[in-house]
Amino acid sequence: MKNRGWIAVGLLLVVSLLLAGCGQEITAEEIVAKVRETVDSTQDAHALVTATVKAQGIEMRVKAEVWEKSPNKVRAEVLEASEDRFTGTILVSDGQQAWYYEPARNQVMVGEPEGMETPLPQEMLAELQDVIQQVLDVSDVELLGDETVAGRQAYKLLLTPKEDAAQQVLPGDGTVTIWVDQEQWFILKATYEGGALGQGGMEVLSFELNPGLDDALFTYQIPEGAQVVEVQNQEPVPLTLDEARQQAGFPLLVPDDVPEGATLIEVFRAQDSIILRYNHSTQVSFAIVQGTGLASPPPLGESQGITVRGQAATAITDEAGGNSFLYWTENGVTVTIAGHLSLDEAIKVAESLQ
Repeated sequence: MKNRGWIAVGLLLVVSLLLAGCGQEITAEEIVAKVRETVDSTQDAHALVTATVKAQGIEMRVKAEVWEKSPNKVRAEVLEASEDRFTGTILVSDGQQAWYYEPARNQVMVGEPEGMETPLPQEMLAELQDVIQQVLDVSDVELLGDETVAGRQAYKLLLTPKEDAAQQVLPGDGTVTIWVDQEQWFILKATYEGGALGQGGMEVLSFELNPGLDDALFTYQIPEGAQVVEVQNQEPVPLTLDEARQQAGFPLLVPDDVPEGATLIEVFRAQDSIILRYNHSTQVSFAIVQGTGLASPPPLGESQGITVRGQAATAITDEAGGNSFLYWTENGVTVTIAGHLSLDEAIKVAESLQ
């Protein structure tokens, strides 16, 4: 009887603890509020992260070390990358000036942060937390439970677009899942699922909040012998077609066949690329871009792999808007045909390039 008495008391204690826990269960909205409090109270942060993207013909993974200091200082160094040329790249901004170093080319781009166009990995790393905050602003949030991330207990939240959101941050009505640290209310992991538009994510391997970062971290010493490119000197330069051929640095391709009525209206150089702009009407307007850099696909559209001029190419179509985006690499030069024209028309233009 005595043993049964202790069992009864134990059961009562367990039930009372469970009931107490139910009354104190945290909500998704409270978690989001605590995340915002952490962001507002964080003066600086240091983290080791991985970021991945698989979308519109692009597959990329990077591992990087990132430092941030309020309000607008950032430093990101890529330690590993699925594309070798990104390994060792460094992006630094003190809020007034930015530097982007690419060791594969031994080149440093220098300019104002707003005008700095950096490759995808750097954009992902520098804007990750800002994008997540924007997503929180326009999403409904659901608490899915808790899991372990990087050895820490985290709440798992599902974010879906609000029906009455003023802006679309999630292309294609995609969803975001985030994992929030239960002690410091820091986002440890985030994934994006956008159906045909692809997927991506980030995960924090380790982090420090408010470690007291030195401002010297957010300046950059240009390596001796590196080529320096001033971004402000890279405004588009109007050219004639003959001048473009002379300045391209590669055999410039010009189409023999364009949609009926389309006319070449402008030729210019922008950084390492030559752009030919064609226009006929609101129904037909497109550009042919040729250069040594990577193409930057648009955020929306259905992606497919095709063959153009004997080369593997990526085609992205936006049926609702009537736009097409076609790109491939030929003899070390990336060629892009993009604008308001059908995919069949874009392929026809591509095959006629001479």
